[in-house]
Amino acid sequence: MVNQDKKLPTNSSEEKKNLGSKEDQEIIAQVRKMPISDKKKNDIIATMEMYSGPIPHPKILAGYEALDPGAAEKIINNGIEESVHRRTLETARQKRRGHLAWASMILLLIVCVIFMLGSFYLIMNGHKIIGSIFGGSSFVVLAGSFLNNIDELSKNNDISTNNQDKKDKSA
Repeated sequence: MVNQDKKLPTNSSEEKKNLGSKEDQEIIAQVRKMPISDKKKNDIIATMEMYSGPIPHPKILAGYEALDPGAAEKIINNGIEESVHRRTLETARQKRRGHLAWASMILLLIVCVIFMLGSFYLIMNGHKIIGSIFGGSSFVVLAGSFLNNIDELSKNNDISTNNQDKKDKSA
């Protein structure tokens, strides 16, 4: 039970963390702006029920069950199956990203080794300066690309999401 004599809480950042989602905070802010007494505002906020999740609130499930016996069980089973399916898709996506990371690293290594062998060939045939520049730059590209690929491919975000974010920032 909520103490009716307490003042309404302020809009501090700590309170916002405890209130839930942005939508929940907006609803509570609207209640606070209502032209009613603080006691009534406290009563409304204390009795508000906020719920989110893949399965409907138990009261809603009870309503479905009353309308169609067995419906609640079907809804719960569907929610569980959806969750399992989503996890399967996420696991497959992460495996594909891992394979993509390895393939890009191996391809990058092969290309850079070819450039370094070309550099060695140039140095051995009397082109020391251009061969050194060619070899040094290929090593720098190899190291930078490895670091960039590891960072880019080890994130949890989708690659397409990252590319869209980059496009949005450049526009």
